[in-house]
Amino acid sequence: MNNDKINIGYYLPLLQEYCRQTMSLYDNHYHQGPFIPYTMSKYKDAPLKIMYVGRDTLSWEPVETLKKAYQENKLEDYLIANTKCVDVEKMLEWKNNTGSFWNFVDKLHLLIRTGQMVTDINSVSKQQRDILEEIGYGNLHSIELIETLRYRFGEPEMPVTQEYLTICKAAKPFESLKSMIEAYHPDYVFVLSWIEKNDFFDGTDFEWQENMYRDRDKKYRAVYLSKKYKTKVVWTLHPNAMWRKGLTKDETQDLMEFLANTYRMLESKYK
Repeated sequence: MNNDKINIGYYLPLLQEYCRQTMSLYDNHYHQGPFIPYTMSKYKDAPLKIMYVGRDTLSWEPVETLKKAYQENKLEDYLIANTKCVDVEKMLEWKNNTGSFWNFVDKLHLLIRTGQMVTDINSVSKQQRDILEEIGYGNLHSIELIETLRYRFGEPEMPVTQEYLTICKAAKPFESLKSMIEAYHPDYVFVLSWIEKNDFFDGTDFEWQENMYRDRDKKYRAVYLSKKYKTKVVWTLHPNAMWRKGLTKDETQDLMEFLANTYRMLESKYK
């Protein structure tokens, strides 16, 4: 089955193995299916393929969808449902914490692709909306982090169960840079989460570029390059962390400009 948002052929066997390990663990321990990387509808034919990787989700497709697809031996139905949790329409509508992530991503993507800063994401043109349909989407954590679950349910003492940890471990293939590259062949991956997660690079030869590192003057950037893959990785702050770092609205816009200039610098240096 072909789909313009998710590589079903690549992710179906990974999801089958995930279900084999986890289906008996879900009851009363976790209530959502895994996040699986996908793209918007025009990514495949985009002149510049960029994936944006967040930290984790704030709720996702209910596990009932996964269970039904598994029982009916139609796991491709879950893969497709997974792609409908976030689309361009929702990106532009959300005003909560999720919205701040997509607001930043949308503005950065348009800046990279058009060279123009959009100040009000709610006033984008049809042409700009089409460009947003080129976005690819990943997360460092396929399963919601325990702190996210505690926040979402208002239960600060929510326990970490062994079943939950096993589900998280089984979802690791959906969190790796290697799988995103093999499935979607991005030119760039922008990771928006200023935390270390070294297993993201497992199975690849990406190396940190010390001379490109920056964490001063409210500019945050780490660059990773590979001799094997054309993909370039740029790591920076999560938008929800920017206010904690004291970034004003203008300084957040400056960071976008800094990241767009990083893209231009890498294009100039390595093409």
